[in-house]
Amino acid sequence: MKTIQDYEIIGHGLMWPCYFQGCGTVHTDFTDVATGIGSSEHEALMDALDSLAQNDWDTSTIHDSLSQKDEVNDWIRENFPDVDDAEPIDIETPYVYVSIRVR
Repeated sequence: MKTIQDYEIIGHGLMWPCYFQGCGTVHTDFTDVATGIGSSEHEALMDALDSLAQNDWDTSTIHDSLSQKDEVNDWIRENFPDVDDAEPIDIETPYVYVSIRVR
């Protein structure tokens, strides 16, 4: 299992899948990236963490830093200031995208 030495969480916001350009590691010090999608910011973040774990990264470092639900909600409010997380997103709206770069 690969240990995460550093990471960066990027909140891309709401967008339709056909418009999402993707996220990479070019011109960064990071070696891998995982992008999660979901109907909420929390769901997208958890999806990205799951993708990293499937690529043999030990995500406990990130889970520990976001260990409290309040910390996750604070991160969501910082990175998605225009999205009301109390408002459910229906099927007609675009998805939320969150990427995590690691090394």
